Amino acid sequence: MNEFNDNRQVYSDSIRGTYVIFPLKYESSLNLTELTIDGAENADFSSYDMSDILARKCRKENGFVRRYILNSCTDDVHFSDGKLLAVNESQLYVFNNKIAFFTVLVTYDNADADYIDKLINPGYVQNYNRSFEENVIKAVSNISIGGVSNIFRLYVDDMKLAVKETYLFNVALVSRRFNELETIERITFNEHKLIDISRDFSDPSEKDIAYTYGAKDTNMCSYRWGACITSQSISYVYATDVMTAENVAEQSRDDVFLTMLVLHQKSTCMLVNEGIQNTLIDNKRQSLKYFRKVKMLKKEALEFRASGTLAPSQVSRWNNVCETYRCLLAVNGIDEALEEIEQKVELIRDEQERKSSDMQNYVATVIAVFGLISIVASVLSIVDLVNSGSTDIVAALGVSCIGVVLFVFSWLILMLKK
Repeated sequence: MNEFNDNRQVYSDSIRGTYVIFPLKYESSLNLTELTIDGAENADFSSYDMSDILARKCRKENGFVRRYILNSCTDDVHFSDGKLLAVNESQLYVFNNKIAFFTVLVTYDNADADYIDKLINPGYVQNYNRSFEENVIKAVSNISIGGVSNIFRLYVDDMKLAVKETYLFNVALVSRRFNELETIERITFNEHKLIDISRDFSDPSEKDIAYTYGAKDTNMCSYRWGACITSQSISYVYATDVMTAENVAEQSRDDVFLTMLVLHQKSTCMLVNEGIQNTLIDNKRQSLKYFRKVKMLKKEALEFRASGTLAPSQVSRWNNVCETYRCLLAVNGIDEALEEIEQKVELIRDEQERKSSDMQNYVATVIAVFGLISIVASVLSIVDLVNSGSTDIVAALGVSCIGVVLFVFSWLILMLKK
């Protein structure tokens, strides 16, 4: 028996949805404990999937992250042949370190999967739907706080690449549970490829893929959900009796936030690495401003490593949710990025120690020079008192000056050899 082939019609009738996740950044200092977005509905985080640690961290009063549902923010997606894909909802996730995410949920029937493929056009630079991109850019710039807009901007500088820099969260609702894990893998892989999930398709060339699954129900002896995780997308399939576009958002809400936690860490690593790299190649490496910037970056990196990251065991009380989070971290290279940050922090620490040592040597030399000048002045005073002859004073002055010059030259040679 082949479960996938036997249930193709069931999978062909699925309801699909794709969250297109746009990474954002902002420069303003926002107090997340009191932040209100104009015309948006505040949505608190509450889920039985969360661990107590994560639930406390995400409370409004702790100011770590806030979620807002934006009403009528983005237009439906129109295509040149008259086809329309509905935008079910738009959300804004704001984190406390000047990183945010704007999500657009597009819902569609499985038969219309080709349209979402045209919209994203994964693996290619060409963009066949500029209107969607323009609508998102406009929506992001129109997000306002207290009547002030243009607070958030897309992470990518080239607006033509806005869609190419997104992360996709794909959802498929089917009406029948799964008996075989292979069936879940085939369906979610097709979701990842943005094609009909009932299609017989495989691609052995893709290596950075991980699969996770819900636990097998002991009474029904079947699985309800599973996911395919890659560095560009995560694709879930859920078995449910409610086959509606509205249920796409309801089924996936907690899993979307889990993905946001990983994307937040990924974006933070990129920003911290970028800041450290730009600072280390700065031409004005002797300036006081440079040392202050290095100190600030070092503090930022250490604070993020200490409090901005979460171990898999800290995100959920359920093992399969922790495993999904662990795979997201691994596939997106978060651990490698954190290791790179730690190495660069060590380089910064070494450079600061070297610069501090050089500064101490410089100060000590200046003090020594002033000491020699004081000694010379004292010698001249003594010679003047004893002999009161100008010839002796001139000779003593000459010897003293030669001694000071030799000392300074020897110090300069030693510094150049370092």
